[in-house]
Amino acid sequence: MMNNTSFLARNIKSLRNQKNWSQQDLADRLNRVHGTISKWETEKEVPPIETLIELSKLFQVSIDYLVGNHYEQEHYVKEFNQLYQIKQADEELMHIVDYLKQHPNFKDILHKYINQSISDRKLMEDMMSIYVNK
Repeated sequence: MMNNTSFLARNIKSLRNQKNWSQQDLADRLNRVHGTISKWETEKEVPPIETLIELSKLFQVSIDYLVGNHYEQEHYVKEFNQLYQIKQADEELMHIVDYLKQHPNFKDILHKYINQSISDRKLMEDMMSIYVNK
């Protein structure tokens, strides 16, 4: 299994590529030089915590995700997808699992919602739909 430095290097490169950014594009956004990004992606250097925070905001992922602490979550999602016969990787589901892992209070709220009557759930879904579609 890869260590966290390997995950970090791979994830920075992968997330940068998903945005179709060159190393220079990312360096410009972070006010760094191109060589710094290259060093991060080749594991020659590790960004300081302040930069990890910047990267997590820029890529809209958690620091846990950046450093590879999502591996167990990915394994869980694969098992979940297999159990419920979901054919393709469900990125939305992975984000939901990550969110629930990071926000246990919301998990409790969601559990209470699931245990409500169908009519109460329908009412809540209608209210959420109005809020989300604003």
